Amino acid sequence: MMWARLLKRVFDIDIEQCACGGKLKLIAVIEEPDVIEKIFKHIGLDPQPPPITPARRRAQ
Repeated sequence: MMWARLLKRVFDIDIEQCACGGKLKLIAVIEEPDVIEKIFKHIGLDPQPPPITPARRRAQ
């Protein structure tokens, strides 16, 4: 299954559909961690993900 379909299935995000009703086409995908880190830093975002916290118990 393509990752675009997984996003749609899990988060109900259709990355192939524009808000204007048109169809989007991916022209590039950045997968190199060093490049992603440089981009995040350049636009002022923290390149490190937030810490993982343990799951909370449901109240019974």
